[in-house]
Amino acid sequence: MNKTVLVTGGASGMGKAYVERAVAEGAKAVIIWDLNQDALEQVKQEFHGSETQLYTFQVDVTDTQLVYQTAEIILKNIGAVELLINNAGIVVSEHFIDHDPRKIDLSMQINSTAPMHIARAFLPAMAEVDEGHIVNISSGAGFMYCPRITVYCASKWAMLGWSQGLRVELAETLPHIKVTTVTPGHIDTGMFAGAHSKLMPMISTDEMVDAVWKGIKKNKILVARPRAVGVIPFIRGLVGFRGWDWISKITGTNDFMAGHNDTRRK
Repeated sequence: MNKTVLVTGGASGMGKAYVERAVAEGAKAVIIWDLNQDALEQVKQEFHGSETQLYTFQVDVTDTQLVYQTAEIILKNIGAVELLINNAGIVVSEHFIDHDPRKIDLSMQINSTAPMHIARAFLPAMAEVDEGHIVNISSGAGFMYCPRITVYCASKWAMLGWSQGLRVELAETLPHIKVTTVTPGHIDTGMFAGAHSKLMPMISTDEMVDAVWKGIKKNKILVARPRAVGVIPFIRGLVGFRGWDWISKITGTNDFMAGHNDTRRK
């Protein structure tokens, strides 16, 4: 691989799994952004002695000024990021009428706005390297709409639309930079503990990482797991919104967050 990789939310959960894979694939350097300083220190200890250079930064991705300041430090002292994985995310499960207004903004900032600023911060330097790749972790919720996570769905719809638009724009202006959008269902990291759906069965961390890494190597436009997630727009187009409402109800998708009632951030 021999590339410089940056993973946001990389000290735990799926983010850490991407870090582990990057190291295993022989990345030249891996840069981890995370809010949790203790988790960053633990990851640093775990990879101590690795041939891959590991750099950790405590970053709150909702702090736009900090995002750009930290990017400047990285570009000056480490160099261009060749693979950016926008993984940091948050899910809040509440009926919308009870939704904490501050968490509405937080969800949109972490899941939608922050990835845009992070990509913008690193794109100019990425434009100067031979190959670049941006991986944006959206969600199967970006194709759907579910009770209790309406704001989460909205944030992931936004991420999905921006990511695909960015892909097309870069194909025209900087074709050596690829964009892959990832739309997972719920993964066994604990972020969606208690969730259930016949339409989107739980998938393993290893399965998701394998799929994403193959997608990076093959320059895939979309990586959807389980695969049924990828055909949701087609099915909804055939049956219409009322038809999709019915499918969501009988498969338990409308109720799949019923066992989940809190805020979780990765």
